[in-house]
Amino acid sequence: MAILYLLPALGWGFMPIIAKLTNARPINQLLGTTTMALIMGILFTLFVQPSYGWLHFAAAFFSGCFWSIGQYLQFSSFQLLPVSEAMPISNGTQLIGTTFIAAVFFKEWSNMKMVGVGMSGILLIILGIILTSYLEKKGENQQYTVKKSKAIVCLLLSSFALTIYVTLPQAFQASGAEVLFPQSLGMWLSSIVLSFSKRGETNYQQVRKNFGTGIAWSAANISLFLTIPIIGVAKSFTFSQLAVLVSIYAGLIILKVRKTRKELQIISLGAALITAGILLIGSIK
Repeated sequence: MAILYLLPALGWGFMPIIAKLTNARPINQLLGTTTMALIMGILFTLFVQPSYGWLHFAAAFFSGCFWSIGQYLQFSSFQLLPVSEAMPISNGTQLIGTTFIAAVFFKEWSNMKMVGVGMSGILLIILGIILTSYLEKKGENQQYTVKKSKAIVCLLLSSFALTIYVTLPQAFQASGAEVLFPQSLGMWLSSIVLSFSKRGETNYQQVRKNFGTGIAWSAANISLFLTIPIIGVAKSFTFSQLAVLVSIYAGLIILKVRKTRKELQIISLGAALITAGILLIGSIK
């Protein structure tokens, strides 16, 4: 059972690395991911054969639409920031949003002790995000600062949409099995609609290169929605955000992002604080 809890972290951790390695435009990364997600959703549904209620189907479908918007913005941020810098911001803000909704609207924090522990975890995550984006001051960093500001806007909007994607099916108490197909259908159709405004950038060879991105995402998504009914939204999504560790260090090593020794030390401290915050929130019972 423990491996099921970790699959979202591994899948989502390597997903942006795989996408970045394709050197594809954001719209092609999105189309490749959603095409494979739809195929996996169909196969999973044929195997499990869940029953569908129209309300649950609609909730899952629209959660997929929000995912496409959020993921497109996240892919766009990778054009402005290295994955190792963008993902801590993305994961951290998603975690804060999802945890807040789970605590306030789903009543997963039922007493003051839970609130205290949860808020302490959120503060650690915020501090960790700040540290992981640390950059030593250099004269040539003005252009980087402009790009980073644009990337942060993309990531905040992305996290808002992705938070809705995670929590919308749970709000209607849709099970993991009945979520996957309508959600992947919503993702795919939304990506097709988005591609109409990016016709000049669409390249089907780049789309095919991102099928691997879709496989990584599907493995993470299927395992996430299977764990939510077992341990709740806050904990399941919290554990999935350990993907930030994979994204940071795999991004630095595989994508060969250059960092000074001081930057690496502060980034590692930030990663440790994010992990501590995640585990603190995950400890709430």
